[in-house]
Amino acid sequence: SDDNNDDDVMLDADARRKAERKAAKKARKAARRAEREGRGDPTAGQKECDMCAKSVDLLVRCKYKESRGEYRMLCGKCWNVASGGVVDGDANHPDYQYGGLWKNRRAR
Repeated sequence: SDDNNDDDVMLDADARRKAERKAAKKARKAARRAEREGRGDPTAGQKECDMCAKSVDLLVRCKYKESRGEYRMLCGKCWNVASGGVVDGDANHPDYQYGGLWKNRRAR
């Protein structure tokens, strides 16, 4: 009868692991479904601005005086500071150089 109890304990442990795996899978599927339907985490996929560290859905890649020749990703407010609010920079921002946009494709 001791062998029988050991088998029951093994089955219980296996059944518990299986149930935990199944529950975790259901949770992942529910999270994916919520994301697809627009009910997911609104901050999913966001990146931080290199100047102010705010998480946003749109960043401008550019070089400017303080970046010392390296490209940085800036949010809209910081981009205005770095470029003077002009796409190609202006006389007051001669070191500014535009390098493209990054958009959060997961944003709704």
